[in-house]
Amino acid sequence: MYLWHFMKESFKAHLMLSMAALIGGFNFTISKIIMPGFLKPMSLVIIRGIISILVFSLLHFLFVKEKLQKKDYGRVFLASLFGIVINQITFYEGLNLTSPINASLMMTITPIMVLVVSSLSGKEKMSVTKILGVFLGTAGTILLLLHSNRGPIRGLFAGDILVLINAVSWACFLVTVKPLMQEYNPLTILKWIFFLGFFLNLPFGYHDFATTNWNLMNAKELWAFAFIICFATLMAYYLNAAVLKYVNPSIAGSYIYLQPLLAGIIAIVWGKDSFNLEKLGYLTIILAGVSLVNFRNKKN
Repeated sequence: MYLWHFMKESFKAHLMLSMAALIGGFNFTISKIIMPGFLKPMSLVIIRGIISILVFSLLHFLFVKEKLQKKDYGRVFLASLFGIVINQITFYEGLNLTSPINASLMMTITPIMVLVVSSLSGKEKMSVTKILGVFLGTAGTILLLLHSNRGPIRGLFAGDILVLINAVSWACFLVTVKPLMQEYNPLTILKWIFFLGFFLNLPFGYHDFATTNWNLMNAKELWAFAFIICFATLMAYYLNAAVLKYVNPSIAGSYIYLQPLLAGIIAIVWGKDSFNLEKLGYLTIILAGVSLVNFRNKKN
């Protein structure tokens, strides 16, 4: 902690984003260990919500004790809707149907969607280069979806669509929560968005949660569950929220492109998925679009 205070803000930001990307890369494969066998997707969403509320509320009470202003109620609600409700439901329901590599490839559209959402909200200006980047990224995503639609695995296409919706929702969350991170401690916002998100998710996930048979959990599933809660939920959300104090949403979103590489290596080593030249081609097209978008961002 002493060394942390002497680090430059830019170094802190890239370190936090790299850690979040590493966690995300592992999460695609590790989540498949407990889904759909032990836990159904919505049951996992509810459990993440309960534990997150308890942990973030306790940390907020002990170390922050900051109050949310009325003028920010609406933005906090939107952040919860995009970052907790739509984001978590579509991610885990989608990952339950598709493969770890396909899911991670779909997430690479996030930086492009951040640009689109920021542009529509007046936060960033579009240019010819950025428009070309959006076009390339979208084309790569569509080609991957078409590839999934003719694939042999049932539900792959539907799963990819859900993860794509998740990527759009996460982009909306990053843009929405950015102003809040400039004004509040991350724990304040995380406490409230998980609190609201839990009650919004409860009607969709109560049955799956109530019918979960915890006696079926083995040691491997226990470790996977612990990773999802401790790292993919508590730490990842804190890192992604806190880093917005230092960088714009477009920079934060751009680190998503590391996840397919990490997720692919992990999934292949663990024998959970396979990679081919066709997928590599689609990834290259998407990342070319991301590069064009971020090249202009750095220059402006």
